[in-house]
Amino acid sequence: MERLSHSEEQVMTALWACGRPATRRELASHLPEGVHWADSTVLNFLLRLEKKGFVRPEKQGNKNVYTPLVRRTTYCGAASAAHLQTLYGGDARGMLAALTDTGRLSNPELERLLRWLDRYLAEHPEYDYD
Repeated sequence: MERLSHSEEQVMTALWACGRPATRRELASHLPEGVHWADSTVLNFLLRLEKKGFVRPEKQGNKNVYTPLVRRTTYCGAASAAHLQTLYGGDARGMLAALTDTGRLSNPELERLLRWLDRYLAEHPEYDYD
């Protein structure tokens, strides 16, 4: 899957946050605080995303409505895996160590992660012996 630029990711995140196909104006209202792009800039990013196969525009009246063609989970999983491979050689422990060593992952967050991992492993056993 093609990686997106940071700005393209912001546009996709805003579109996913809309929860349904959205106009450029609706999408712009979901951009991160402090991001105030001109209409033409948002439209330029949407055109790039269309060319990359991430969105589909559809004319409704005098407006385009943009539908995401890639699920957030799908993109985030692929982008995270690529990032993990590039920066940590695929070693998730190295990534977690970097996050904890720099204070970006707190002990309460680690405990929550451990509880999630325990639940996940219980619900998704590697082998089915039945």
